[in-house]
Amino acid sequence: MVNWQDPQVIEDWSAVLINVTFIILGLFAWSYIHSCQIERALLRRQLPFRWQMVSYLTGRTFFLVTVIISAVTSIAIPPYTDCYYLLKFLVFSNNIVVACTSTNLVIRTWTVWKTNYFVCAFMALATFGHWFTLMLNSKETQISSSLPSVGLCGFVIVNPAYSAATTVYTTIFDFVLLKLAIFGHWRSSSLSLFTIIRTQDIILYLIVLLASVVPSIFSWLNFNCE
Repeated sequence: MVNWQDPQVIEDWSAVLINVTFIILGLFAWSYIHSCQIERALLRRQLPFRWQMVSYLTGRTFFLVTVIISAVTSIAIPPYTDCYYLLKFLVFSNNIVVACTSTNLVIRTWTVWKTNYFVCAFMALATFGHWFTLMLNSKETQISSSLPSVGLCGFVIVNPAYSAATTVYTTIFDFVLLKLAIFGHWRSSSLSLFTIIRTQDIILYLIVLLASVVPSIFSWLNFNCE
């Protein structure tokens, strides 16, 4: 098994992480530029503000800030930077992005089930629990200083129990939202399942679910255990 405490392993994977960070920054920056009509319309007061936009705008903003800070600090750490609070903010910001992503799906699903108070109450409670577990995970995350040879700000040390609970909760939550969205559209129309998946943006649910399954698997594998 790979020794994740080996300085050479840390240095090699740090270089991979830096490359991945810049790829994500480039892709998201391109996507953000081509999809910022809502922000421009709100600033110009051409679009009335609605509460459903809060999660969408918050998630986009936090993700953009996160990848920018990660890219900048991966090149060179600015002088007088408090690495502890910087990394704590990045952890908090990442969890905000995860929470907002699932909340966006809740809002979409809510419009399908808005006449069913039981389902709406369940989604509201599940969303509150999701945010609570993510914020608790941010609180329990610890920061370790980096080795001088690596040249990074530091490392994030997660609590395995909290990390596993958070990722599994997110995966199950996203899967339930996927099922609710499909069944909700199916019961209110005569469309086939394939047509519903193709025309009702169900692919977005599948992408979010896949993005939550991967960290859930790695969290349970717990490669950092001794």
